[in-house]
Amino acid sequence: MENFSPEETNQEKPKLREKFSLKKHLTPKRALVIAIVALFFIVEYSADFIEIIIGNALEITNSFRPKSGTIWELNLKDQKASDQLQQISQNVKEPKVEITEVKDLFQLQQQLDKKKNVVLSAKKFKELYSQIPPRYSFDIISPFDLLRLSHSRKWAWTKIIKEENNLAFYFLDGDKQLLMDTYPSLLVLYNFPHQQTEQTASLDSMDFFANRTFSADQFFSAFDDLPNSVKLQLINNPYQLIQWDENIQKVGISRYSIDHSVLLGFEVKQGIYTEIYTFEASELAANYLISHLNELFPELNLHFPERQYRENEYDEFK
Repeated sequence: MENFSPEETNQEKPKLREKFSLKKHLTPKRALVIAIVALFFIVEYSADFIEIIIGNALEITNSFRPKSGTIWELNLKDQKASDQLQQISQNVKEPKVEITEVKDLFQLQQQLDKKKNVVLSAKKFKELYSQIPPRYSFDIISPFDLLRLSHSRKWAWTKIIKEENNLAFYFLDGDKQLLMDTYPSLLVLYNFPHQQTEQTASLDSMDFFANRTFSADQFFSAFDDLPNSVKLQLINNPYQLIQWDENIQKVGISRYSIDHSVLLGFEVKQGIYTEIYTFEASELAANYLISHLNELFPELNLHFPERQYRENEYDEFK
């Protein structure tokens, strides 16, 4: 191994310093680049500092300077428009809900026949609902759905509308927003129990069956001649006809076809009472039945049902 004396080592140090000297590596080109970069940072930070000073000065003197300029004018217009809208909204009065006063189902039927629509409080609806026989009340709304509405604490009103072939029940919250809607047959209304007088249900007393009824014998004379496929489109539960059979007093065909469906009504004697039952038949099958009835009994002169379409959208009452 080669050894160096202290004198030789000391002589090598200046050579190393010279080798790594900045002056040797800092060429004019590199110096220019460094100077430009340094100048860029100085200018950038100076500009930021100046912007901060100017911004603070503008903020301090904002209230003393004249209010002019495009931005200020746009903000002023927005503020005026907002104030006007607020004033209009304060002047507009919230329409009051006109509650229909009814004491029992009999009065409810009278009001619907007269006004075509009523509005009940949730409490009053539950009171009347408990008076309706279960077989019909379930068609309006199931007790489970009614309990769910009641427990939600949102339900406030019920609007009932009498339409051509059905009733429309709209269950609303306090803001008159729809929570639930149902569309039971209009027969529900005519089968309400009446406490004041014992009335007998009749197809002829219903607008959509009036002048469109015929005897049970006439019905079965035409019905028995139809193909079974057509019969099933008229009566989806033929066993019910066997059960009623001789108790059927009259049969009727509704004057309207709603969404290609026609109501077939049966006036059935049940002990000392007469009740109305319906089947939802296809429009085509009902037309076959009407054609055959007119062939067998020209005096009936039945017309085909008038076609209509149900609008299921709920229009908020004003």
